[in-house]
Amino acid sequence: MKVLGISAGRPEGNSEILLKEALKVCEANGQEVTFIRLHDYYIKPCIGCEFCTTLLSSGKPPRCKYDWSEDDIRFLMDQIQASDGVIIAAPAYQLMPPGIITVVLNRIHSCGADNHTARANEGKNKTVCATIGVGGSDWVSLLLPLLNLMTTELIGSQMRLVDQMEVHGIPLKGMAALMPKGLERARLLGENVCAELGKPQHTYHGTQVEVCPICHSNLLEYRKNGRVACPFCDVEGDVIVEDGKMTGVKWDGGIEVSRWSKHGTAHHDNEMEQGTGIKRLPGHRFEFSDEHKKTMSAAIENVRNTYQPLKPPARG
Repeated sequence: MKVLGISAGRPEGNSEILLKEALKVCEANGQEVTFIRLHDYYIKPCIGCEFCTTLLSSGKPPRCKYDWSEDDIRFLMDQIQASDGVIIAAPAYQLMPPGIITVVLNRIHSCGADNHTARANEGKNKTVCATIGVGGSDWVSLLLPLLNLMTTELIGSQMRLVDQMEVHGIPLKGMAALMPKGLERARLLGENVCAELGKPQHTYHGTQVEVCPICHSNLLEYRKNGRVACPFCDVEGDVIVEDGKMTGVKWDGGIEVSRWSKHGTAHHDNEMEQGTGIKRLPGHRFEFSDEHKKTMSAAIENVRNTYQPLKPPARG
């Protein structure tokens, strides 16, 4: 089986050191290993033109308005979709993963967003993934939750996270080599990925403090109805308090009622508040009048002629 390692950190940096420790274990277990340094790839940012989603909603194969020769997104996604396991390592920038991962994530619809459907059609099991977070300090509160979301989105919007780890307090390049516990944990992460390859159902091996049993995040969102929810999985629940302390959450259900399920897809497409699911919006098979079209065209023309953008000076 194939395991792909992706580093979103600096070349030969701490993210790569830990990632390659995990990959060595995968290779020793007989897996075919590939390593990608994300900064070697040129990925044009999505401009929200909806060319790909319009094709998707009409039942046509998705592709980007950009030609595939314009950047490396198609090649990168081909490597991800051909893998049975994906491990992504990234440092913390302003509490969260680097923006380059978001740039990639914003383009996945153009490549066929659902890797799982493609793999199921080929008779393969779903891809599993794991994450490695690296911090110079302990200001890393959003690193793993967001990195987990980004990674599971890249393998097809299904929570197949089998492990996660974080090492902080290593600001200088190469300092990961001075952290024997971190290196050992990276090797264990590699073992855990190998243990889950090819299984129709996965087991989570992580040891991080978590609240949500689906995405294994430690974040909660407080809602107006007095309940809490996982901001990633959109499952609601009630806080459990014992002796005046929060000890957990009683969730309404598991992945079957989350946004990562058929239930979540239906809610996103058709049922959102006030009947404004994505497929009910203009441009997604929504019937609107000539007056609506006139109003929208006038708004576009107005904004086109108001406050022209300040552009950077020409280079060279």
